[in-house]
Amino acid sequence: MPLYSFKLINTRLVSDFGVHELPGEAEAQIEAIRLARSLRETRPELIGHHYSVSVINDDGAAVCTIPLKNKWAD
Repeated sequence: MPLYSFKLINTRLVSDFGVHELPGEAEAQIEAIRLARSLRETRPELIGHHYSVSVINDDGAAVCTIPLKNKWAD
């Protein structure tokens, strides 16, 4: 299974949420949406300050970036 790195970013790396083994990019994106929702609930002070959850695959390519203020995170 491929590995995906999850990070909280704004203009720089803020937090590293580690590497997760997932079946594919669709599952990685779903997990990023879940993480963004969780951060919105537990860290509401981040909303509106350009924070996003970034996912990178094990080849170093960007899979997705989910803004904390996003319709998918609502």
